[in-house]
Amino acid sequence: MSTTLLKIIKWKKLTLILLTVSVASAIVAFTACISLGVFSTMSNLLTTDVGDVMIIYGADAMSPQTSVISLAIYSELMSMEGIEAISPETVSVSVLLNDAPIVVRGVDPGSLEYFLDLKMLDGVFISGERYFEAVVGLEASKRFGLKTGDRVLLRSILTRNFIEVEIVGVYESKTSLDDEILILVQAAQWLRGLPPNSVSMMRVKMDEKLLSREKLSEAVGWGGTGEKAASEASRIISLLFSVSQEALPSRYVVRGASESMQEFMAREFKLNEASFWSIAILVFAGSISTIILASTVFIQDHAREISIIKSIGGSKRINSTFLIVVLVSSLLAGLAGSTIGYLMSKFYSESNLLIIGTYTIKPIIDVLILLASAGLTCIPSLIATKTAIDSVET
Repeated sequence: MSTTLLKIIKWKKLTLILLTVSVASAIVAFTACISLGVFSTMSNLLTTDVGDVMIIYGADAMSPQTSVISLAIYSELMSMEGIEAISPETVSVSVLLNDAPIVVRGVDPGSLEYFLDLKMLDGVFISGERYFEAVVGLEASKRFGLKTGDRVLLRSILTRNFIEVEIVGVYESKTSLDDEILILVQAAQWLRGLPPNSVSMMRVKMDEKLLSREKLSEAVGWGGTGEKAASEASRIISLLFSVSQEALPSRYVVRGASESMQEFMAREFKLNEASFWSIAILVFAGSISTIILASTVFIQDHAREISIIKSIGGSKRINSTFLIVVLVSSLLAGLAGSTIGYLMSKFYSESNLLIIGTYTIKPIIDVLILLASAGLTCIPSLIATKTAIDSVET
């Protein structure tokens, strides 16, 4: 590339390309981070920091959260070799006094600790002996202004049941539970309108060397093995009152935490990871025409100079000079735009402006996404520049 040819470039005219590419790249990166963040947030609603645990829920349920299963299989599962821990949970969508919806999850404190390393930021965790206590996740605390010592009235959306609880602590788990309120499973059963012998789902942690997923599925696939396991003193089994099981489902499924939610999205909404990538691609496609227009205008502003140089045999040199200038400028503008797009998505998320249902969307940051956004926006600029140069007559 000749430094002499660089002198004919009107650098101020390059601003249009830089601005167009950076804005397009920012929009593409923002869309990609958010759309993939939605998929990741939905997929990881049930994941914990001990890996992809197994989730047991009703086979006919729309999702694990809306399922109803019998607690009777708890003792059978605990008697199986390879089972390390089980966390029975009841999920209810409730509203606060301002009619804001929030997910209330009933848990057994002694069981949940095997799956989550909760960090108490304030106060204490709920006790298994006090039914009207609750702890709130960090994100929910910030969004609704809830703090330790507050008394909160929770009204179930699905039933007319309500319960008043005292917030005794604020926790952080770095999972989707940070957007929820945790109460005792017994209180959540009342709120959800479930009999005392049923819950929404069970998390299962197992040693795959001793127990395979297939064997676990076989054991619970039709509501248990049918064999009565030896009874053990347990706070979980104490929940089993004399309530008929006839209304409870007889078939259960066992799936990974992420798998269960991805299956739900695919079945109910016909969405998978490719669907969310498609959104970003469509946004990129919509910006192509603007990038092409900016590049064409830039070359037209140099049409006289390009024509003269081409007439004296400098076609290759003028081509390479303009293409290199546009490539370097577009790539830098694209990288800057991609970074801005990601920072915007992060800002919106941290400001609680990106919410799906009751959960905060966590944007996906990946170097490949930023590079892809920058690279893709450079391509139409280069193609348009080369086409416009070739169209200039000598």
